[in-house]
Amino acid sequence: MMNHFMVLAVLLPLRTCYTTYSQQESVVFPVMYLNVSKDLALQRLLVEWDVDKSAHDAELAMSFEIQVRRTDETTTVWTEFHNITLDKSGKPLHWAWDSDLPLECMSHSVRIRSKAEASKIWSQWSLWETVLGLDTSSNSGPQIFPNEKIIEEGSDLTLCCIGRKGQIIKEFFIVPGGRVFDHTSSQVRLLTLKNVTHEVPHITAYCRESCNEKQCSDQSVFIVGKPPDTPNDFSCQTQDMRRVTCTWSQGGDTYLYGSHSPKYTISEEFSQKIVPCTVSCSEQCLCSWDIGQQRIYNITVTVENPLGKKTATDVFDVTHRSKVFSMSLLRVFHCRPCPSPDLNA
Repeated sequence: MMNHFMVLAVLLPLRTCYTTYSQQESVVFPVMYLNVSKDLALQRLLVEWDVDKSAHDAELAMSFEIQVRRTDETTTVWTEFHNITLDKSGKPLHWAWDSDLPLECMSHSVRIRSKAEASKIWSQWSLWETVLGLDTSSNSGPQIFPNEKIIEEGSDLTLCCIGRKGQIIKEFFIVPGGRVFDHTSSQVRLLTLKNVTHEVPHITAYCRESCNEKQCSDQSVFIVGKPPDTPNDFSCQTQDMRRVTCTWSQGGDTYLYGSHSPKYTISEEFSQKIVPCTVSCSEQCLCSWDIGQQRIYNITVTVENPLGKKTATDVFDVTHRSKVFSMSLLRVFHCRPCPSPDLNA
């Protein structure tokens, strides 16, 4: 009898543990809330969602499978797994997705399903949440997106032309390059350029519907350029202990001019100030300013254009970069009286 009770005493806790483990394996926390918005400036989908509060209270480790789909495409264009441990704050979860296709071109939809780390079962998919593209709006004429963008040499570029409802895109091409559009629907055409090179100052895209009036066409210009090079040989010195001059090499041609040309900024780290000087460049760039009472400087030159920015830094003590100070030390050294020879020695 004693042995029977001992066996029960061992088996009952094991059964309880197995039941609890089985429950953990089968528990699901479906997505209760899903919101999708878009940042057109960054061409980015912004996704916010949440699960039941009990999952937050339990601080569960969870996996979320996120899918993105576009209008007229039967398959998903992106799938990603997002793993996170929830906390008791109960704050919604966030995820962002950068689109290679302008978000204006067509509608984008997102859905999510979830799984607790301890579970083997995925929840049901949420409903698709959609942000509309301009293909659903009433346009006064065909529109090309993106519109007049600066693109980096060597990159890829995807364009679209959205026609008016009831109209068919007859032509969509670039110069130089010819007619290279891909297909989607008759109202929306896509065009992809691979490894764009700077053969001409700019690329022009043309789009025309099947009619011949002025409102039946659109065009957009794209400038091809490069980000700036890092300023080379950056150094600063003073001639008179009153004014510092910094010089550097400006690097290769970016192919961007006028308002898009490289802009330089000189800043000082210790004082947290922008240095008040005007940069001038020919074979070399230089910038000069009055130094005041400060002796040790941490100077950074920043060069920036629409495709990127680069920096170079020089940390120095002006007394070590001054020709006047060096010459003064030299004169002191040479003028110091030499000891007279001891004639009685």
